[in-house]
Amino acid sequence: MKVTAQNHDEVSALLTVTIDKADYKDKVEKQLHNYAKNAQVPGFRKGKVPMSMVRKQYEAPVSFEEINKQVSEALNNYVNENNLKLVGQPVPVPVDDLDFNAEQLSVAFEVGYEPDFKIDLAKYEAPHYKVEASDKEIGQSIENMQKRFAEREEQEKIGKDSYVTLQVSQVVEADAEGEHHHHPKTVTISKDNKEAYDLVKKLKKDETLKVSKADVQANEELAKQLGFSKDEAEHLHHDELEVKVVDIYGLKLHELNQELFDKVYGEGNITSEEELRNKVKAELDEFFQQNADVHFVNKILEQVNEKEEVKLPEAFLTKWLMFSNQNITSEEQAKEVLEAEKNQVKYQIIEGKLMNDNDIKLDYADVLAQAEQLVRNQLAIYGIHHLPDEEIQKYAVEMLKDQNRIQQISSEVAMSKLKDVILEKATKKETAISHDEFLEELKK
Repeated sequence: MKVTAQNHDEVSALLTVTIDKADYKDKVEKQLHNYAKNAQVPGFRKGKVPMSMVRKQYEAPVSFEEINKQVSEALNNYVNENNLKLVGQPVPVPVDDLDFNAEQLSVAFEVGYEPDFKIDLAKYEAPHYKVEASDKEIGQSIENMQKRFAEREEQEKIGKDSYVTLQVSQVVEADAEGEHHHHPKTVTISKDNKEAYDLVKKLKKDETLKVSKADVQANEELAKQLGFSKDEAEHLHHDELEVKVVDIYGLKLHELNQELFDKVYGEGNITSEEELRNKVKAELDEFFQQNADVHFVNKILEQVNEKEEVKLPEAFLTKWLMFSNQNITSEEQAKEVLEAEKNQVKYQIIEGKLMNDNDIKLDYADVLAQAEQLVRNQLAIYGIHHLPDEEIQKYAVEMLKDQNRIQQISSEVAMSKLKDVILEKATKKETAISHDEFLEELKK
């Protein structure tokens, strides 16, 4: 058995696998004898079915199965041994008639390669922002901690500092036929939810008002604040909604004291307001800097993708799209799809090239560590900052039982390692900037 290559150009070729009958004959015979031993055919005792009958029924499918297995192994071995970076998957060349009794068989595959090129990251430059948290942002973060552990204070009427719990129900018309059971929505709003707040701000507890279905459908933000998705709003069954004020309350912020410090960061880790502000600033600076690093990396990758010449195996990719996607039924359609996706294919090749050239590899420890960080981030949203490491790891391991999450997290780890390489090798134009200015920069 051998594999030969006939290059069409530097990024595509025809690989031909030639297999001799001697390569698979013994394995086919062994499988046929196993069938003969265990076959149960009416009129014959088990193990006594004539070999000619077994051969007639099973020789062809068993032979083709073994041929396919050996051809696939030979093709994979050739790709691995020659370190070929394939684009897409090999596309088999159609064969009119494959005779498994022939002394020699040949099966051909069209393949596309990633082009051979070098990327010098040092020649690419982008702004690398140094983003520091302002006193306002530090204060807001601390206030959010105080709100998280605040006490509720019932209020008589709605004010600018109020939180208002609403019950939103569909109003069934008096002449409506049949039974109508629509569970009411319960939502809590504040002045930040402007559309809903303006709607109810003059109401007292237990008072109601009506809103037309047309008004809700015309105002997607109002619908959302009243608890309805866009699809739910479009499919309301009745012409009116009743909005009832169920509760009005304010929040008495938790005092800035040792009790709050311990609740947020664990007992004794923070012992003063100054330490708290320093801690919060460090956390915000780290978070902002991570975003700034990602922005820098994205700008570098955009430049690389724009400026690097990457020759794609377009003729092969057209064939591959037609072979792999049953919805693509013509060469013209395949070319249109390729044209639309060409830039993304180039981007993936560039990412793969950078990872390969910089020896970026993944192992389970990397993926587990990233999963643990995701768990910590999720817990932090709920104010939990000091769960023991063994508990964090338990949740992370459970997360990694989901194959989709493994793929997602593995991709994040790979990109994180690539980010580190780009931060190290690309040219940084260091620039100090406020967080508000950085947010404006992100919009560009």
